[in-house]
Amino acid sequence: MNRNQINLLNAMKSVDQFFTENPKLLEEKPSLKAAVAQNKVLISEMEALSKAQKTTAKSDVALKGETRTTLVKANLKVLAGVKAVGIATNDTRLKMAADITKSELNKMRDNNLIEESQTTYELGLSLAPKLVEWDVLTPDIEAVNTNSATYDAMDPAIKNIKARSSQATDDLKDKSKESSAFLRDTLDEMMVTIKTSQPVLYAQYQKARAIINIHGEHGKGTTPDDSTTKK
Repeated sequence: MNRNQINLLNAMKSVDQFFTENPKLLEEKPSLKAAVAQNKVLISEMEALSKAQKTTAKSDVALKGETRTTLVKANLKVLAGVKAVGIATNDTRLKMAADITKSELNKMRDNNLIEESQTTYELGLSLAPKLVEWDVLTPDIEAVNTNSATYDAMDPAIKNIKARSSQATDDLKDKSKESSAFLRDTLDEMMVTIKTSQPVLYAQYQKARAIINIHGEHGKGTTPDDSTTKK
């Protein structure tokens, strides 16, 4: 939620509290009672959208980072074995194929790391019997393939979460406009009817209704009698 949306939601909650503390205002006023109920609904909807907006891919991104680290380690173990075989057999091709550092793997783009992992996996399978001597077993080789597949599958899930969060942001913008208009055109207009007959309560409503800028200049805000009631 942005600053204005937070301020609006706080005002709506303050208004709800005002009516909770002054239930007699709703007696024999079914329209006002319905409006107060609608305010509660709008509060719930805005809070739900805010929660959806905050549901980011943060944890998934962190998990992806952990999987990438595991994938890099799996690659390095197999590559170390391949290099050892290359040195033992004086095979220049194998030594060159295994000449990849941890830093280089970490700097690779996702697609490149997945491609490199596939190459490492296939190379490991072809040398599996010889790699045993260097403590690289079949599970170690398979770990490269398994972690690579897991890592590759994470991007679509993360993008989906980000898309849902983006949609919630758009929906929250629309809901904020709806809520602001509801306060201004419905609740405020209904409460004007007690401005003369119950000036103290009306003043209390104005205070509750004031939209305070909690992130800006303290103590400043707008009330129903300010510009927010002007159409």
